[in-house]
Amino acid sequence: MPIKLRFKSHDLTETGLKKFLGELELAVMEVIWQQGQSRVAEVVAALQRSNRNLAYTTVMTILRRLTEKGWLSASKAGRAYVYTAVYGRDAAQAAAVGEVVRALLRDFGEVAVAQFVKELDEIDPEQLAKLARLTEEDEVADDPV
Repeated sequence: MPIKLRFKSHDLTETGLKKFLGELELAVMEVIWQQGQSRVAEVVAALQRSNRNLAYTTVMTILRRLTEKGWLSASKAGRAYVYTAVYGRDAAQAAAVGEVVRALLRDFGEVAVAQFVKELDEIDPEQLAKLARLTEEDEVADDPV
C-alpha cells in the first residue's frame, strides 16, 4: 500500500517531512526508522529518552494513524502489535518529493517546469553536478536487467 501523502498545512515554513506529518508523527517515525520495528511500549520508552513524555494511548493512536496512512505496517505478535516502516526514511522522502513535483506539474504545468529550470541557474555549480550524478544513478537503477 503506498503512503497517503497529503500536505498537513499550507505553511511554507515547514521543512521536509514536516509538510506531511505532524511533529509527533514524525517523532514516532524517527523511532521506528532507528529501531527497525517496535511495539507501542518501545516507542513510548524511546520518546521518553528524548524528553517526550507521551501517554501510552497517545502513542498507540499515532501508530494506528500512521498505519492507516500507509507509513507503517502492523503485525500481531502475541497480544501486542509490532510496527514496521513501510518505506525507509530515504524512500519516504523521495515519495514526498515526488508528490510535491506531481502536484506542481498538475497545477501549473509548463510554468512549474520553467520556474524549476530558472531556479537551477541559481544553484552552485558543485550542487548542480551532484544533482546530475543523482539523476544518472536513478536512470541506471531504473534500467531493466
